[in-house]
Amino acid sequence: MDIGRAFTYILDDREWTPKLLISAGIALFATFGSILLVGLIGWALLFGYLVELIHNLNTGLATPLPRWANYTEKLRKGGNVLAALIVYNLPLLLPACCYLTTSSFWGDNYVGSAIGYVVLCCVLPLLLVYNFVTWPMFALGVVRYAEEDNIGVFFQFGDLLSTVYRHFNDTLQWIFFMVVVNFVLLILFAIPCVGQAVAPALAIPIYAYLASRFAVRIEDMPRPKRKNR
Repeated sequence: MDIGRAFTYILDDREWTPKLLISAGIALFATFGSILLVGLIGWALLFGYLVELIHNLNTGLATPLPRWANYTEKLRKGGNVLAALIVYNLPLLLPACCYLTTSSFWGDNYVGSAIGYVVLCCVLPLLLVYNFVTWPMFALGVVRYAEEDNIGVFFQFGDLLSTVYRHFNDTLQWIFFMVVVNFVLLILFAIPCVGQAVAPALAIPIYAYLASRFAVRIEDMPRPKRKNR
């Protein structure tokens, strides 16, 4: 996996600027519209674009960035990815809810604060471990979905887990690259308005490239191909 190439391959496409500008506009709508839930439409569009981009990368197209067209199909594909992402993150709600609902019983005194910090120190490592386990599983699921167009691939947990951790070194490298990329994007996202548009727009092609290369490295069994529609 070449992390530098993940940032630069879009420049091979002569139409990368308008494609990225449309992505940025949708990302801005998705970010601020999420407060009213209508932003989920924007995220579904971006995830649909991600799926098509991964498929193009796997196919080996010289200019893999898709054009912004056929929005209905992008919504369908991206909606499935968004639904799977929500399911993957449901277990994170349990410790968060427990912490929030019990924190009021600890009081504002020294003992209560100490208990709160202890609970937080116990919960955070569990959340990190869960994310490090499910991140690569979800990434592999997205790549398989891009090829098979079947939402069920996200929930083949046993196969995803065994495939990912059969190639532990490749998985660790991918996790490291994702941490670096997310750190850079988080800094960019902190820029008011501009960052909220540009960071998600750049994240889509970067995530797509790293996920595609990651899957190529670790997939060691033939997979069914997408059905013709």
